[in-house]
Amino acid sequence: MCLYSIPTRILAQDIPFPRFIVNSDASDIDSLLPDSTHIEAHVSGIITEVIVKQFFVYQGSSTLEASLLMPMHPSIMIHGGMVKVGNQSYKAEMKDKEKVREIYDQAKKKLDPFFLSWNEPNAFQMHVSGIQPGMRVSYEIRYTQTMRPNSGIYQLTLPKPLRPYYLKVLDFVPLYRDTFSDTSFTEVKEYPAGAFSSTVIVAKGGSIANCTAKGFALQENELAFIGTFSSKSSDSPQELSVEYQFADQEPAANVMMYEDNNDKFFLLTLHPPANKQLRDSNHSHEYVILCDSSALETGAASTFWNSFSKGLYPGDKVNIQHFGNENIQLSDTSQYCTKDMVSRAYVFFNRVQETEGLEPIALIDRLTNILSQPQSGSMSARTIIILSNGFVDAGPDIFEQVKKQLTDANIFAIATGNESNERFFDALSRLTMSEPMALKGNLESMEQQAGNIVRMLQNPALTKLKVGFDGFNAIELEPASYPDLYSERPVMIFGKFKGKAKGRIVITGMMGDKSFAKTLEISSIKQTVSNTALPYLWAKQRIALLIDYNVYERTTQRVNEITKLGKRYGVQTPYTAFGVSGNELGKKKVIPAIMYQPLNLAIGGTLVTSSSGMQLARTNEVEVEAACNYQDAGAHDEEGLISVGSVMTEKVMDNAVLDAYKNTVEQQLSAMLACYAEALPKFFHLQGTIQILVIYDEDGNITEISMADSELNIPEIDNCILKAAQSINYPKTMEGMVQISFLLEVL
Repeated sequence: MCLYSIPTRILAQDIPFPRFIVNSDASDIDSLLPDSTHIEAHVSGIITEVIVKQFFVYQGSSTLEASLLMPMHPSIMIHGGMVKVGNQSYKAEMKDKEKVREIYDQAKKKLDPFFLSWNEPNAFQMHVSGIQPGMRVSYEIRYTQTMRPNSGIYQLTLPKPLRPYYLKVLDFVPLYRDTFSDTSFTEVKEYPAGAFSSTVIVAKGGSIANCTAKGFALQENELAFIGTFSSKSSDSPQELSVEYQFADQEPAANVMMYEDNNDKFFLLTLHPPANKQLRDSNHSHEYVILCDSSALETGAASTFWNSFSKGLYPGDKVNIQHFGNENIQLSDTSQYCTKDMVSRAYVFFNRVQETEGLEPIALIDRLTNILSQPQSGSMSARTIIILSNGFVDAGPDIFEQVKKQLTDANIFAIATGNESNERFFDALSRLTMSEPMALKGNLESMEQQAGNIVRMLQNPALTKLKVGFDGFNAIELEPASYPDLYSERPVMIFGKFKGKAKGRIVITGMMGDKSFAKTLEISSIKQTVSNTALPYLWAKQRIALLIDYNVYERTTQRVNEITKLGKRYGVQTPYTAFGVSGNELGKKKVIPAIMYQPLNLAIGGTLVTSSSGMQLARTNEVEVEAACNYQDAGAHDEEGLISVGSVMTEKVMDNAVLDAYKNTVEQQLSAMLACYAEALPKFFHLQGTIQILVIYDEDGNITEISMADSELNIPEIDNCILKAAQSINYPKTMEGMVQISFLLEVL
């Protein structure tokens, strides 16, 4: 019997990125020593493109294998990677997911991939084998990161040079080598770090109000701030970071452009001021709170109202409407925030309401009704707040309604309860440019969360925001409509443009009771090399929105567009994945390196999928299990694990007859076991099912023996097993026209 120990769980933050995981527990013998590291970052407004290059020298005595691992934050999107081992190089490229799965499955049968059972949805992992003593090993990874401001200030902290981890794989049954011993990732003491250098370039892209750096020597020229650091030893600063801001006392705007072959991209960003401007009683707002029964039952709605009502002024207007079975509302229209109205609302949130006899009302209907009611001219802004667990009747129609609503209202979706529909809230967050928000846990936790949310959404930096394009031919805008500017939420408009870069962009809005206007002359904006990430950012945003729609209403047109964009811009999608091609001195070679990357929506979203060699779970942990012992593995290899799993037919219902058929076949598997034994030295991983079809005619004679399906997908083994199946003496107990199929389980 094969025994397993209790899995050891290692948190994602315990594995900084990027990192080589070496298949060895002897760091003093199998020494993969860092020689040098260089990190280069190009910062353009809210986006940063990072290039990490690290070089190693292998000073061990045996052939080594390793796995390059890079777990990432959802704000990061990898463009690809390259590994060089001696004179061989392996490049990661985005391909059709089914093709990558086929490559992986085929290579897995010939290799012994060294992979962690990594369930982080944004992990990047590449297997590298054949590292010989004295070889130089290097890798290069490029990724784009989306920046978020804190009180108008952006901060980029660069990763530090990292040493390899050492983890020994136990020997056990082939194909279960995705599991590992419970050896912890202990940092090797007194391990050389090699030389380190870093460069960060912060493009001005308009007017930067301020830029400072920690650990860098910072210089300024006409186009950018440039920070550099260099060291020949491991003595690097505690932190390498830059901070910059575009806005000071008032909101600021900047445009970045980049031409990629025939496509021309631009990004317009409105930045909030560094100093939050708290509104006063003269700046009246209208708030409409939509909630369902789940928000009431958990107490999240009343907790939110307790905090929210403290920041209301008598000139503000509020209405509360329920959707779902709780088909009631505080009023037909929004009401002024008198003391009586605030008290009524408190009772409204804390009541126990009978819903019997009420017709349920959908969220889409509530949103449609709000859109039909014109906003009062005396109000500075309208804000719609959705409190729900997200398990609602949703679809593309809700997303379209939200997009329409953003032309004259802000929308914030807040998840309530410990169980919520992440997909729904991620989609709304993307549409509304908001970070996901939640009220969950105990009462104390919800009160703290509510306070943080309320402070943000009750103090917009710029309301009644409008953006106009005068003489600038902007197309394919994402999003098509946009909300107001908040202190923790910049407004980003991605797009393409046609023709020459000319004309202007006019931005208008209200800062409290003061008018705001900003004009950006397109012809004065210079394109820089730092803007190379713009196409990836545009594609990432476009793909994420298409996937949101496709989850609720799948169409072939969306699937084709997602696949096309994913392959062109290197974005991981449900239909694309990284695959690795290798070459030696310019010649294509059998692939000894494999890309392994779970599904990555990259903008806060997670899907659950499962396939051979590619698994994704809703967790941020690595699971490491002890495998079967060596003696068990050897015994299994000698025996050859092939058995008859089940016998299936539509006409024969007698289980005794089917069991006898199965037993007869199982007694004649020696030829198949010979196929297995002969193939095992060439193919490490032999696992799956094979379906053999046997057809009898009316007289009970066998007319056909064929292979209906094979998960092995190795022609020479399939042919060998089919030939063995055709030599079996099958029972003559079948009467009439019968099709028998039985599954061979190859372990």
